[in-house]
Amino acid sequence: MKKSYNIINHLFNFLAVIIGVYMAFYINEKAKINQDRNESLVLMRSLVDDLSDDIQTYEEYQIPENIQHQQNISELLTLLTEDKIENISSQLSVVFQVENFNPTTSTYSSMKSSGKLGLIEDLALRKKLTNYYEGLVLESTKKGEFQVDFFTSELLKWITNNVDLLEMKILNEDKLIVLRNNLIIYESLIDQKVQTYEMVVENSKKLKVSIESKLK
Repeated sequence: MKKSYNIINHLFNFLAVIIGVYMAFYINEKAKINQDRNESLVLMRSLVDDLSDDIQTYEEYQIPENIQHQQNISELLTLLTEDKIENISSQLSVVFQVENFNPTTSTYSSMKSSGKLGLIEDLALRKKLTNYYEGLVLESTKKGEFQVDFFTSELLKWITNNVDLLEMKILNEDKLIVLRNNLIIYESLIDQKVQTYEMVVENSKKLKVSIESKLK
């Protein structure tokens, strides 16, 4: 009888150990899930903050400034067409008003490089993030860079060779056709960039709503 009691006692002890180990794994797993969930919420809030700041910058400054810049270039083109040299010289400084902005990518880049993008369980949302940051944002950045490159290699080069910068006076009027052609291209580049900025704002707002829906 005593031997049978010892067997049962050992059996209960064995089961207690198994259950204890299982419970420890279960508790650790639940803690890890909660930790990942909390971290994903922190990261998503950071993404929302990035998007909100970018939207404000685009709407309140970058888009209006670039539209105004485009209009100034258009007015300068009109003066070139009318051959009003004195007015062209006085308005030439508008060419230098370059305004570029790249969307904030720090949170997304950090998530991707650290492998924490996988903390966002919604696959559709992860795809939206990838399409936005690795598609539209890169396109916007490249268009801004292309505008600066064209300004530096073509417009600035022409101005340096043909304008007295102290007096803002055109020295070689026979080369105005080159300036006009460059400005036509340059205005088109600004217009394309503005359109991309507007697309960024539209998609930022949609992405922001998608992320916020996961924070509720």
